[in-house]
Amino acid sequence: MRIAHDIYSETNPAFWAFALLAFIDAYTVTKGQGPDLPIAYLALPIALSADLGPSFDGTNKKTGLQVWLQRRPEVQVALAARVNASLGIVTDAIRLSAFSGVAVVGADGRLGMGQHMVKAGAIKALSEGPAQAIKRAARVGCWFADAGSTRTVFDMMGLTV
Repeated sequence: MRIAHDIYSETNPAFWAFALLAFIDAYTVTKGQGPDLPIAYLALPIALSADLGPSFDGTNKKTGLQVWLQRRPEVQVALAARVNASLGIVTDAIRLSAFSGVAVVGADGRLGMGQHMVKAGAIKALSEGPAQAIKRAARVGCWFADAGSTRTVFDMMGLTV
């Protein structure tokens, strides 16, 4: 049996918006405030990259960013290129989330949950691969929140702001 690889669904702004919401929610619950907008451009390509999926095996929200990076230094290889390649789709996901009212971009540049909620059934209806990507986005949200400031997260990842 051949398995088709659906690039369109993986670059669908609505799917990335689901991941963005999982990231924002986990970050906010962990830190007590939403993440800075630029950090979403780092979090989503990491969480939604299928090739990085196995690097999350054996981790949980308490693992932490530093431990994960020590265990899996290959995550940082070509990370800048990965982030740059996903700028457009992350921007589309942020716009879709904001325009639909499920997320907000505050005057202080922080992302937050909007007035509208995503139906839980929509996320539960995802197949295993996409559902794991959403879980990874939430895990990254916890890790980034615990790591400290946005600058600290970028420094830990080997990137500059």
